[in-house]
Amino acid sequence: MAGFVAIEGLDGVGKSTVLNKLAERFSGHALSTPGTALSSSRPAILEAFAHDELAKALFYTASVSSQGRHALSLVERGEWVFMDRYWASTLAYAKARGVSAELALLGQSLIKPDITILLLLDEPDRQQRLLARGPTAEDKETFDPVFRGCVMDELMAHADISLNTTHFTADALAIELEQMIRRPSCS
Repeated sequence: MAGFVAIEGLDGVGKSTVLNKLAERFSGHALSTPGTALSSSRPAILEAFAHDELAKALFYTASVSSQGRHALSLVERGEWVFMDRYWASTLAYAKARGVSAELALLGQSLIKPDITILLLLDEPDRQQRLLARGPTAEDKETFDPVFRGCVMDELMAHADISLNTTHFTADALAIELEQMIRRPSCS
């Protein structure tokens, strides 16, 4: 059995760490949006679109489409894929930034993950992690409770599983999530 699992959450909750541990536990792939091919270009793209939130959202939508198709090809070969941020984040951040375009319509053409997991962390702990690593401008946006609330509302709406990671070590969290992912669904 294989599957496509999207790991969502605000910056600083431990997405990348747990994603890599899950990929290791499942002998799978750890991917992210916008993906390694675009990671070095991303700052220049975002700077070019600095005054156009819709353009930024469409850039991320394009990367979700590309990475989703890559994930599907791996799953079709029987391999597990764990994606650091996917469509829910693209929608959530676009809405919080005031994009009013019907991005959800584009979502109908995107590859759907089998499971979307939302990682949560108590806010003081999350901010402490971000401050320790040096927060980016995007990180700082989430310090605003109204902005953060908008993002979280949308992320919650798309999550199949949400889990507060505050009292977990990274290894214990990976074990807990592995059990949830492998648990047969009740359909």
